[in-house]
Amino acid sequence: MGRNILVLFMILLLAAGGCSRPGPAPLKKFTRTGEFFSSSVRLDVCYADGQEEALRQAVDEIWARLADIHWRLSVYDPQSDLNRINRSYPDPVTVGADTWLLIKDAVYYNQASLGEFDITIYPLLKLWKDGEKKNVLPTSEQIRLAQGAIGPDKFELLPRNQVRLLNPRTKLSINSIADGFAGDEAARILRAHGLANFLTDTTGELYAGGKNCGGQPWRVGVKDPQDPAGARLVDVLALENTSVTTSGNYEHFYLIGDKRYSHIISPKTGFPRNEIVSVTIIAPSTEFSDFWSTALCLLDPVKGLALIDDLGDGYAGMVLVDDGQGRLLKKASRNYSRYLAP
Repeated sequence: MGRNILVLFMILLLAAGGCSRPGPAPLKKFTRTGEFFSSSVRLDVCYADGQEEALRQAVDEIWARLADIHWRLSVYDPQSDLNRINRSYPDPVTVGADTWLLIKDAVYYNQASLGEFDITIYPLLKLWKDGEKKNVLPTSEQIRLAQGAIGPDKFELLPRNQVRLLNPRTKLSINSIADGFAGDEAARILRAHGLANFLTDTTGELYAGGKNCGGQPWRVGVKDPQDPAGARLVDVLALENTSVTTSGNYEHFYLIGDKRYSHIISPKTGFPRNEIVSVTIIAPSTEFSDFWSTALCLLDPVKGLALIDDLGDGYAGMVLVDDGQGRLLKKASRNYSRYLAP
């Protein structure tokens, strides 16, 4: 989630280490890590002898692409696309094609999530951040005022990559899908250079391309939210040519009084759904899994998982719900069991 995306996965390598399996043409593993989107990014790429130059070119291109995406959507650089939009009212502003298309995607995601996913959520997030600093819950009147600046009807997309804000208090925040978009771009570049077997991790949004270096599906563990040490897993997934993202309320939250509140706030109610502890989504792209993992943190679990089922093959989800007595109830979509590792 751009939201500060939660890094909620442990990459489980096969006991053989991938690269040491016997065979006529064993694949080698290349790993590179870096800092983007206020967190870490990791690439694991399996390559054969003779692909060294293609690998070098692909990694260099990915790092340049991630830097460009990060800059365009930065909340810190005053010249980023995001900040230029947010101070442009009432005039239209021209942004990069990627930024414009992400905003267009977000309008569709708002509809698909029944209004729960909204990139204009910033006024509510600021309200909760201020409430945490003062150790006071937002009032109903404060929430109502913040909601007045929220919604896809508060901005418009114009031709030639232009965006216009229609409310002076509206601010856009695209980081809830930017990390996923970055993961899709990394996968695209690797494949364009003939590298089909890889695992990308763009701050918790994972895409598993092909197989691991040992010729097996990539194995990804979903953390148990009730294990602070991170050693215990709820599930282990076996993935090929698909993405997975987990979002939840147990690593990033607002602390007001002695109670934790999820950092994922509903634009409809102005409050989080604290009973939804964790959501894991499998989807064809990291942008999709990024979006849906955020949306299902705000939807009724039954309704949210039904939406995932309606998407058909290639989509799956799992929700962990607090039963109010310290136990987690696991609810899964129809296709989720297909991705469980043996």
